[in-house]
Amino acid sequence: MEQRLSSTSRICAALIGFGAIGTIALQTTINTEPGTSALENFALLFRFFTIWSNFAGGAIMLWVATCRPVSERVTFALATALTIVALVYHALLAADHHPVGLDWWTNLMFHTLIPAAAVAWWIVFSDRAHLTWRSLPWVMVFPILYSVFALIYGANTGFYAYFFLDLPSLGWGQMLINMAGLSGFFVVMGGVLLGLRNIIPSARV
Repeated sequence: MEQRLSSTSRICAALIGFGAIGTIALQTTINTEPGTSALENFALLFRFFTIWSNFAGGAIMLWVATCRPVSERVTFALATALTIVALVYHALLAADHHPVGLDWWTNLMFHTLIPAAAVAWWIVFSDRAHLTWRSLPWVMVFPILYSVFALIYGANTGFYAYFFLDLPSLGWGQMLINMAGLSGFFVVMGGVLLGLRNIIPSARV
């Protein structure tokens, strides 16, 4: 099912969308030094799931803002992916990561503000009549697509952004176990979000 959204939800979606895309553009500018290509630096950002999720969030929110319908399953999968981006960063990485200057701001946007805003949008504005527990498998779309990309990229460049997808070090057996565990984690988090959404009043205005 596709959800039809109000003017309020579209305005909020536009703010989130421009915020996400603008932050990626700013990070590209920060990473581009004399003698380097802005396009190359833009592409290099997509080695990381955080950028995949934020870019998808920006694109989907801007799509919504232009009055185009979007599947409830897509926004559900997006909310789950961004929740995990925020949780993993703050639980495992933030203590050892101390960005400064504009990097501090883009880091805050990527790992805190954009995920929080997108998840809040989904909780408040998503259509509760059609999205059910049977939609949970859809939350695995983002991690599976990214994992396939990461493995192809790693095989061609030797760079693996995350240790749990480092195929040469892990071997296929452990790597497949890791992917199954990752997918299961997304399903569990998707279930938590569905439960949370069901106890928070909607605002279909």
